Amino acid sequence: MRLIPPMRPFTTTRVIVMLFVVVAATFVGRFVWDDVIRAHDVPRGVTVAGISIGNTDRGTATERLAPLRAVGDATVTFAGESRTESLTDWGVVLDTDATVDAAAGARGGFPLRVLRWGAAVVRDRTIEPVWTVDRTTLESHFGTGSADPDALEIELTTATIRLVDGRFEAVAPESVPIADVDALEAALLDAVGADGTPVIEVPVAGERRVEGDPGLADAANRLTARSLEVRLAGQLESHVIEQSTLREWLVVGDVTTEDELTFDPARVQATLQEIYPTVGVDGVDGVQFVVGFDAELYLLGALPGAECCAADSAERLLAAARAGHEAGTDDAIIVFPVEAPDAEGLAWAEDLGITELVGEFTTYFTPNQTRNINIARISELTRGAIIEPGETFSVNDYVGRRTIENGFVSAGVISNGVFSSSVGGGISQYATTLFNAAFFAGLDFGEYQSHSIYIDRYPFGREATVSFPAPDLQIVNNTPYGVLLWPTTTDDSITVRLYSTKWVEGAQTGQTQRTEGTSCTRVTTERTRTWVDDGHTEVDTVTARYRPEGINCNGTSTRPTTTTVPSSPTSTTVPTSVP
Repeated sequence: MRLIPPMRPFTTTRVIVMLFVVVAATFVGRFVWDDVIRAHDVPRGVTVAGISIGNTDRGTATERLAPLRAVGDATVTFAGESRTESLTDWGVVLDTDATVDAAAGARGGFPLRVLRWGAAVVRDRTIEPVWTVDRTTLESHFGTGSADPDALEIELTTATIRLVDGRFEAVAPESVPIADVDALEAALLDAVGADGTPVIEVPVAGERRVEGDPGLADAANRLTARSLEVRLAGQLESHVIEQSTLREWLVVGDVTTEDELTFDPARVQATLQEIYPTVGVDGVDGVQFVVGFDAELYLLGALPGAECCAADSAERLLAAARAGHEAGTDDAIIVFPVEAPDAEGLAWAEDLGITELVGEFTTYFTPNQTRNINIARISELTRGAIIEPGETFSVNDYVGRRTIENGFVSAGVISNGVFSSSVGGGISQYATTLFNAAFFAGLDFGEYQSHSIYIDRYPFGREATVSFPAPDLQIVNNTPYGVLLWPTTTDDSITVRLYSTKWVEGAQTGQTQRTEGTSCTRVTTERTRTWVDDGHTEVDTVTARYRPEGINCNGTSTRPTTTTVPSSPTSTTVPTSVP
């Protein structure tokens, strides 16, 4: 019979050894998985200025570090001038590549990698950010002839002309100190993290003699002597670029001959974008919502969105200036939009969900009245306006002050409870029609106010008036879809149609009135809104307050003793139609 040797008893030493082997195997296994197999660019536990970038690739680490900015200010002095700016404004920026390189290099050789990985399990390792100075940003604050009037006169260019009071002049012959910009950069980097606001004295690297060039100044003035007329392709309206703007465009630093004079593309682009801020909305290489005579909605120009303007715009305008183009005497210089997927193009239009009629209302007026001109004009100005989800449409903000220059005429209005006349009179009929279309479309209202005197062509208690700057009419889009305004007029009516996707419907379900003061009537109109998706309902109200013509709610007169009331007002019928 074979005897089985007895098992040796577990001693404390054996237990400790076995536990050590298990722990070591687990440690090594986790290390191999985490630092060898998965092998991220940045090892575990690395932070930069409190931002964790451990166990990430370079792209992720770079993205996380993007918001990091140098903290603090610095005062720079040179040649008796001084200026205080934030370090970021001086041009101190994170050197992201170098910082990520330092973080990735935190891994080290194999034995050190093991130790650092183990330490990172319990405590993060901090890598200091690497900073650098963007030379372009730094130089934008300095230099003779800088566009900034508060700039320090540190000579960083060899410009021989400068813009003074709207004209180019030759720089006066003088000896100017030359700043040691390399030393300035080093000092700015040393200022990162310093207490307080360090004062940096810019060292002088030497000096040089600057000789102005009167001939170059004359050439710059001739080149920019005439205004230019510009037009965006696809639009009829042109814009005049004045001489002062052209001279701000001109680049004169380091220019020695007339042929080297150029327009700064960035400044040209900024000006054109101010002129044409909404290319897509205007339908240039973008889209337009259009309602046909059949009241059906159409989407035109199914092309990508666009923005202003093409990169060759500065070259086109410079060529025109060299050719002697002058606004008003030659055809406008054409600049072109460029495709921009994020602009208001087809995808934007489709995402708005403007697909069907959701609200409509019509009011009527007597043909051939002066006020009808104003109703047609404000309808034209707001036709095609879009209220995006969550936004508020303000009549006054959108249209602005009603003026003769903008196509409005003088017509009847109600002012302080008395009929009179003013430019834009009659457009409250537009406001009332829009108010009712929004009422039945279930939209919310911001600011609104009824006429002070009831006029029987409007729904009693359910109407609105406008004047500039107040009262205003504000429509709030409380739906997840865009809302398109489409007002139209005929010889005797105005109709406002609202297009969107049906989300909520409104209906008048009640109305009450009470006396306010001794002479006024307060009308409260109840609206029940029904949501299309689940059928639930909510009740809200709108209000109106009416008074007799020329009478306050307390019964006193609103008429000045020296005022004569017009005998035949053009905006409405007065005596019997006013309750």
